[in-house]
Amino acid sequence: MTMRNSSFVLFLMLLTSACVHNPREKDTPTRTFIASSEYGTSTRTTLNGSSVLWSATDNISVFNQTVPQGELYTINAGDAGKTKASFSGNDPGAAPWFALYPADGAASLADGKLSIMLPGVQAYAAASFGVGANPMVAVSSTGTLDFKNLCGILQLQLTGHGTVASITLTSSAQEALWGSAQVAVDYTDVPRLEMTQSVDDQHRTITLDCSDGVELGDDAISFYFVLPAGTLSSGFSIQVSGGDGNSVSRSTATDLSIVRSTIKRMSPVDCSLSAAPLTALSEYGVYDLSAAEPRPIRVFGTGDQLALRSGAQSVFRIQSLVNANALSICFPPDMSEGESYEITLSSVGQTGVEDATVQAVLLQRSGGTCWLENKENKVGYIIAAEL
Repeated sequence: MTMRNSSFVLFLMLLTSACVHNPREKDTPTRTFIASSEYGTSTRTTLNGSSVLWSATDNISVFNQTVPQGELYTINAGDAGKTKASFSGNDPGAAPWFALYPADGAASLADGKLSIMLPGVQAYAAASFGVGANPMVAVSSTGTLDFKNLCGILQLQLTGHGTVASITLTSSAQEALWGSAQVAVDYTDVPRLEMTQSVDDQHRTITLDCSDGVELGDDAISFYFVLPAGTLSSGFSIQVSGGDGNSVSRSTATDLSIVRSTIKRMSPVDCSLSAAPLTALSEYGVYDLSAAEPRPIRVFGTGDQLALRSGAQSVFRIQSLVNANALSICFPPDMSEGESYEITLSSVGQTGVEDATVQAVLLQRSGGTCWLENKENKVGYIIAAEL
């Protein structure tokens, strides 16, 4: 073959190659489901009165016979905070579809049962259970997912003092509170969760993580645990832990039935992690702060009179007309919270307070009352700056 013929053949090959187009890759088919939750006080992804609200981070898994490991579906922008939300993802194929909330990459569908894993740690949320803590399932042939709850809720109400870092709840019976579980997807009314987790000490205990901490007070604070239905047949115990390592335990032997899609509300219980602060008290006088709770040494009571003399140094006086004793506390008239000041104590008769001059920090000043603390001797003083 001559050079000329070779060049002509090469030209034809290049021309033919230029006329062949790579076929365009087809887009993966997608599908959108519209999801709603059961109504009622315990049926939300987050609690909000009696409304059902979806959260911005919510995802679901959708299964069918051809995709037994499930497809991830994410909530569409703008649907957070609504009672119904649309979720989009890759089309799994033909109906029927089985959906799980929250999405779980380890969940699977086999032999008509959905295998899931309940977490051993739930996140605290104010006036709610944690986002993603309340598992739900739905069955659909239409693209509308009517989710049903799998668990019930235990609502603890705690009062006291201190900051809660976490709460662990332990079943008194041989009951698994988290771990592997199954739910048959052929239900006609409501689903039934079956715990398949073997019961051991680890799985009898579940933890509520309070993250940055929750401050207790006189008004009860609610803490929500999402639990498998039917558990706590012999009661339970809790351990409330503070951020500084201290903890307090409480227990009940009362049989409790956790009902699917229902809140079991417990009566308020004191779980103080620290002594009540002096500022929580209002009676004038002197207090011992070395014990678990402030203990009165000499406080204003029946038969007592109060007096206040102002000047370069103010003098606050509690005197008894019954026992013929009097306690005087001398202090600077102008004090600022957080600063330390010299105060003088003097007694007439038996008051239980020794004469002394001490350094005390002004903890709080409000409405003419001052709360001071001698941190070295752990003694507190509530005095009147105005009468």
